[in-house]
Amino acid sequence: MTRFADQACSVQTEIVENVSVARNTMRLRFRAPAMSQCVVPGQFFMLRNPAGNDPLIGRALALYDVGSDSSGDWIDVVYVVKGKLTSSLVKLPAGAPLAIWGPLGNGFAPPSAEHLVMVAGGIGQTPFLALAKEGLGRQRFGHPTPRPSGGAGRVSLVYGVRSAEYLAGVDAFKEVGVEVHIATEDGSIGPPRRVTELLAEVLDASPAATVVCCGPEPMMEAVCQLTAARHVDCHVSLETPMACGIGICFTCVAKVGSPNDWDYKRTCVEGPVFDARDIVWQ
Repeated sequence: MTRFADQACSVQTEIVENVSVARNTMRLRFRAPAMSQCVVPGQFFMLRNPAGNDPLIGRALALYDVGSDSSGDWIDVVYVVKGKLTSSLVKLPAGAPLAIWGPLGNGFAPPSAEHLVMVAGGIGQTPFLALAKEGLGRQRFGHPTPRPSGGAGRVSLVYGVRSAEYLAGVDAFKEVGVEVHIATEDGSIGPPRRVTELLAEVLDASPAATVVCCGPEPMMEAVCQLTAARHVDCHVSLETPMACGIGICFTCVAKVGSPNDWDYKRTCVEGPVFDARDIVWQ
């Protein structure tokens, strides 16, 4: 089912935390009770700093985690410091104002797999912590009817980065019961290799796995080719740059269909999650 912008809401809130989790990588926490109740893994929010107008548009950031404490419900997103908005965002302390609208887009289907393998490159692990919690039965998402949880027998994170200093949130995944496999291109952890090499090893040991993937486009294309060759189901969460986040501007379109019969689909509305077999990469 496609979710449209009229199912989202806009709030002015404050930053609760804005802390470093890896090199040039921050975890930002804010409170938005209505959003935290209805968001599902794979959806995203548009964030902007209401104190200025440069940049004027917001930035799309995927749901990372949802929880509660003595002060109420909170939502976490993770971002890389790169570009005007995030370079401004990283300077904001707790208590600074924040403009949010969401949740937006279509997330992942509730996990239902003997072995769910989440493949991440760079900052691509961001959408997967909530999905892992749902798959392992640690948390339920969705309102007013919560989605089913506990549908994955095992959950693995296959995580590739340039260097170990860019790894973000590994302990959080381990704490909820995720099996973590790491590939570094510079060999700072294990032998130098790409995440697709590590994925091939994981699938060799678990050929009946279901794969979800997020990260740089060339990496996702390579993962799609690998899973297609092995007849493994794969869904990708595209990181296409967005301007509005609500389907108006058509700046985030992706080619969806077949090489000879495709159409443009808006990542912010029809996505960001797509069946890997439907993406036309070239």
